[in-house]
Formats: sequence, C-alpha cells, structure tokens
Amino acid sequence: MKKFLKIFALTVIIHNFGYLFAATTPTVVLEDVEISKESANWLKVAVKFKFPVHPLQSKFQRSPKSKEDFVNLNYIDDVKVKLYICFSNETQKATLRSLKKLDAEYYQYYSSEIEFLALKYKINTSFYANFLFPIEIAERDGFISTYVKHIGHAVEISIGGIPLEFPESERFLKYNPKDPKENNYIGKFKQQAQQNSSKNEGFLIPAHIISSQYLEGAGPVRRKKSSY
Repeated sequence: MKKFLKIFALTVIIHNFGYLFAATTPTVVLEDVEISKESANWLKVAVKFKFPVHPLQSKFQRSPKSKEDFVNLNYIDDVKVKLYICFSNETQKATLRSLKKLDAEYYQYYSSEIEFLALKYKINTSFYANFLFPIEIAERDGFISTYVKHIGHAVEISIGGIPLEFPESERFLKYNPKDPKENNYIGKFKQQAQQNSSKNEGFLIPAHIISSQYLEGAGPVRRKKSSY
C-alpha cells in the first residue's frame, strides 16, 4: 500500500511539474535587437528570436482526420515580425539646445515588418529578421557617434495573424522594465512609435529587398509589390 502511495504521489508531482513547465515556457523568446554599421550605405538592425517549443505542438496529432488537423512540427508557417525603433535626432538637439526642448521632441520613430512563409524548426534555434536603415540619414541626424545608439524598440511577432506574448517585447532604454513606476513609460513609448512611425515610412526596410543573403538561415518571405 505504501509503495502504491509513493508511486501515486510521484506520478502527481511529475504531472504537475510538466503542466507548470508547459504553462510557464514562452512560445517565443526575443533574444536581442542588434544594431551595427553594415556597410558604407546601411545600418543593420537584426531582431534575434527563437521558439523554445513549437507553437502548435499541443495541436499535433499522429493520425490527423483532415487537412485542418494536420501539423508539421518540422516547420512554423506564416511568422510575421514587426519592428518599431526610435532614434534621437542629435543634430537638431545640439543646434536647438538653447530652446530647452524635452528630449522626446527629438525622437524619430521608424517601423517595418517581415513575413516568413515558413521557418524550419529546431528547438531553441535562433532566427533573424534583418532590416536596413540608410547610413546617410543616420549620419545626417546624428544617430552615429563612436557606436550606434537607439532610444528604444518594440517588437511584435505573430503566427497566422495571431499575436504572441513574450517578455520584454518593448524596451525604452532609459527606463527599467522591472520597476513598476518606470514600466508605464515603456507602454507609452510603443504608443508613440505606432502613432509616429508612419511619418518616416520607407526609411527602415526589410534587408532581403537589397540582398537575399539576409535570409540565410531563415526562410522564404512573402514579397509585397513594393518589394520588387
């Protein structure tokens, strides 16, 4: 009897641990937003992300009854990555410093997105959504000094049009996301990015428009008419 109770208790613990792990493991992890001087013409902004588990793993069936039930766990289809990024116009800020404007008045917001038709899935494999920004604009507006510094960014990732939630999808670099008092500013940053990035449409572009080499290790993308 005691042996049975021990086995039963162990089974319950394993079951609950597995449930807890599934409940707390995020579907997608944003690893980094990397900015670098790619060439004499471009800055590169790379959104690095991974999937700790396949997003549709819970729906997988070994013997699906219809096409709608079929899930190929070797691929993740229809993954859209949208990036909002903000730089400060340090050229204007230096010239107009006597006006004593708020720093936020010199913020410039940009956005772009890439839609992957399919990503070949392996657990914890990192993928990159690469974007390019004109170096001459960055130099003109003072984004570049000894290194490229940005004010903040926000990343949206969706699968089949369904948005995914993940930690630190928004970063306003002057504020600490773990501080409840400062975290409110991060949400406002994204609102500003959504409202104002359309003013600068076309500056930040998917890198594969310039060269397909930026898709290496990723997958085919949905090409819009403006991409040709």
